Formats: sequence, structure tokens, C-alpha cells
Amino acid sequence: MRHETPAAENVATTPTEFLNASEVALRLRVSRSTVYNLIADGRLPAHCNGGGKIRPRGYRVPASAVAEYLSGSLVSPTQTDAA
Repeated sequence: MRHETPAAENVATTPTEFLNASEVALRLRVSRSTVYNLIADGRLPAHCNGGGKIRPRGYRVPASAVAEYLSGSLVSPTQTDAA
């Protein structure tokens, strides 16, 4: 008698695009150092794939996190009363 096991459910609904620090810097129009500082401050979530002597390298940032960071940094102009 053959027993069939249910297939594991795929929790990933959509494929996630990951960007390295240089690609994030291009999208944000900042330096790579700024990207590493944003990651270290916790303002930009990232996955660490490797290590380095001075600072861990090999960070990968989800593209959705970059889009969320940009949308959270929008500034609306304040209205000033003309005197």
C-alpha cells in the first residue's frame, strides 16, 4: 500500500528581489557607506551573507524594503501663510 504525504506548502508567494549595497546606493542616490550605516542603525533591514575583517560584507537588502524606506521618507511641503 502506498502512502502519499502532502506536499509542503510554499510560503513564498512572490519571488523576492535582493539588492547588494551598491545597487541600493544607486536607487537611493547615496554612497555605499550610507547604505551600510542605514543597515547598522536598523533603518534598512538586510540579510548578511558573508563576513569581513573590519565590517561584515555581503549584505542583501530586499527591494521591497528599499521601496518602503523611500515611501517612509517622503516629505510634504508645509504651507506658509503669506504676510
